[in-house]
Amino acid sequence: MNRTTNLWQGTFVDDIEFKKLFESKKDDAEFWSQKPLPTARLFDLIEKITLNLKERGAFYQSLVNDLLERADIGTEEIESSMMALQDFLSIDNLRVKLTRELGSEFPFELKRINFRENHFESWFPLGVLIHITPNNSPLLGVLGVIEGLLSGNVNILKLARKDSSFAAIFYQELCAIDKSGTLKNYVYIAKISSRDQIFLGNLLSIADVISAWGSEESIKSIKAMAPSRARIVEWGHKISFAYVSKLKSFDQYMFSKLAFEICNNDQMACSSPQCVFIEDASFTDLKKFSESLALVLNQISPTMPRILPNIQEMAELTVASEQVRLNSIFGKSEIIISLKNEWRIFIEDSSNLSASPLFRTIWIKPMPKNKIISKLRPLKAYLQTVGISVDKNEVEEITREFFQAGVQRVRAIGEMTDSYLGEPHDGVYALERYCQKISFADSESLNLMANKISFEEESIQSLTPLKSVEIMEKIDFQSQQVEQKYSDLYFHSGGSSGEPKLSIFTYADYNRQMEVAAEGLYAAGLDPKNDRCMNLFYAGNLYGGFVSFFTILEKLNAVHFPMGASVDFHEVGKTIVKNNVDTLLGMPSYLIQLFSQNNELFKNYRGIKKIFYGGEHFSQAQKTFLTNEYGIKIIRSASYGSVDAGPLGFQCEFSLGGIHHLNERLHELEVVELDNDQVVKKGEVGRFLFTSKVRHGQKIERYAIGDVGRIVEGRCDCGRGGVRFELLGRCGDVFRIGATFLSYQKIQKILIDKIEFEGAFQLVLESGIGPKKEIVKLKIENLFKKTMTAEMLQGLLIEEYHDLNYAVIKELVLDFEVVVLARDKLEFSASTGKLRNVLDNRK
Repeated sequence: MNRTTNLWQGTFVDDIEFKKLFESKKDDAEFWSQKPLPTARLFDLIEKITLNLKERGAFYQSLVNDLLERADIGTEEIESSMMALQDFLSIDNLRVKLTRELGSEFPFELKRINFRENHFESWFPLGVLIHITPNNSPLLGVLGVIEGLLSGNVNILKLARKDSSFAAIFYQELCAIDKSGTLKNYVYIAKISSRDQIFLGNLLSIADVISAWGSEESIKSIKAMAPSRARIVEWGHKISFAYVSKLKSFDQYMFSKLAFEICNNDQMACSSPQCVFIEDASFTDLKKFSESLALVLNQISPTMPRILPNIQEMAELTVASEQVRLNSIFGKSEIIISLKNEWRIFIEDSSNLSASPLFRTIWIKPMPKNKIISKLRPLKAYLQTVGISVDKNEVEEITREFFQAGVQRVRAIGEMTDSYLGEPHDGVYALERYCQKISFADSESLNLMANKISFEEESIQSLTPLKSVEIMEKIDFQSQQVEQKYSDLYFHSGGSSGEPKLSIFTYADYNRQMEVAAEGLYAAGLDPKNDRCMNLFYAGNLYGGFVSFFTILEKLNAVHFPMGASVDFHEVGKTIVKNNVDTLLGMPSYLIQLFSQNNELFKNYRGIKKIFYGGEHFSQAQKTFLTNEYGIKIIRSASYGSVDAGPLGFQCEFSLGGIHHLNERLHELEVVELDNDQVVKKGEVGRFLFTSKVRHGQKIERYAIGDVGRIVEGRCDCGRGGVRFELLGRCGDVFRIGATFLSYQKIQKILIDKIEFEGAFQLVLESGIGPKKEIVKLKIENLFKKTMTAEMLQGLLIEEYHDLNYAVIKELVLDFEVVVLARDKLEFSASTGKLRNVLDNRK
């Protein structure tokens, strides 16, 4: 294998070519300045390369072959190393890492930090991140660059001359997978000798941040060459130790765990113990403790694989052992060595922390309980982990003492090298150290970002082309099997559109969706600083309306009265007036009843200024009535969405009727023909298909949500330049009967325009028996003018609706009836409370 392999923009190059290319770009600021790599694209590439690894094909074998050529990795370690790589690359794990370290899966979105203020913040990469890694850990270079990509930086990995090509092979493959050609601008790998000071200095000269692994001397050398502006992130050598209290000093379970820690990986981990402190122990106590430990080491050591020291390391072990043996002449020092020199115990009556020469060598020392801080704090910069064996009543006190002394991690003996997902390393989060916080404060006088949510609204792009998969229908969505780890939150789905099923979310999915929905509600005109909001959506029975808007209002930091859709309308009305509530959120059918039941109260109050609705259509006649009668200023959609797919769009102050902005950070939208799967022509009406960008469990890919509409061309007057669409109704509300297509919305529009009808109605479709025609029954609430009879209404609709007239009068293939009844005789969904617009009872 070519040990001088370097990588430049996804291509292998030799040393001379790399230097030549670097020198040509060294002073090109724009070349090294890249926008943060979109996380979705990075995750997509990592998923693909992980699949390649799992297939164990040529790529996997090339990495294994590279490891086989290394003298410092045994054959038995290769499998575990490759599994560790795949585990680190788990997208679920990387999402946790991003969220834990940068607070979000989307840390680079410059957005409002408080909806009551015009202040915007986000994380932002420092720029060029140079990684300097040791040559004894081939995976470290790969993992370090992944961290650099997660933090949005351009990465240059500096490897030692004698290092292998593991990282270069990995990233050449990752760049090759990226058909967009984006990733190659973020990864460069060079093998540079530390003796090549001139080129190393040139390389470091462009660094904004340097991640350096090594000894104090090597870190000091790097600092001397680095530009003063560069942030140095040190991952230096650390020392760890164990502490045993008096109560546990002869506990056999503790001895077995301590022996395991000493033998595990031959103490090569920074978190392995090099010294054991015994609480308030005399020298006699130390010897007794060591003798007991020696017995257990004799049992455990032969069962655990060894890493054999090289000649230099063996010499260091011999010198250290002889030094302890020599000191034993003067007392207060002693040594125990196994018969085969597999392990060593150094006993010393001193409370000073000593470094071990490793390879199963442990110091046993006393530590007065009142001396923990004074003895250890001067060494704070070098301390990492303490493994403790203490009584449960001592845990809190001892833990606080060690943290105050400067220790970064406290673990039980036996678990010192264990870590958990998202744990800080050496007391810090790597991604935070590779980033900086940026901010924007809008001027109140200029109000440049009025009702804008974030700067991302102008920069959202489609990260991946829409997949060439079959259209997903409701049954396809509901038949998905969801892993338990992606199943945190369950909501009923369906209702008016079919038999209720369950939609399943992770909490991460839910919170991201509610965050975006909150931003949409803010754009629609809800003012968290001044509005007093009452949540009147339905709750219970796994219905998501009330719960979702509870979370949305919480994220907006808005004043919130979580009333729910209480049927005690008078009590709701009194609560609104008594508490000066001025903003209502709920379903139109409920809100109309609320105003009807509190007519005089609300007319006198005239304090309700805003209504944000969802779940049903709000007719223009209803809006006009509420505006004229009660002084309502704003009536807008709270959010357009579905339980299955989440919030899909939002309205701004310029969005009239069914026009919405697409929630592009969550979804992509296609519009296809009503009667086939071809994409509609520009501006034409069709079925909506949504693809979710953020969904961990149930997949949403080209999902036919059941709505029809069209894409609205041009930039909105609010200033947003993203996708807009006009919602025109439900697919099911357009139905074929009597050899023609009829539309619920068309009948609704005629009722509103011709008789200013403000009530509820539904259409019932029935089969003809024998020679009888099919029947459309219009069941309508008795809220129209008394001079209008059912027969008159029937005639009006047949006259005004061309397609209905054609089927009933001209072709004589359809009967049309009008039935006037009370509202409670109409059929509503049991799970959501929504009116069922069309009931197809045909057989």
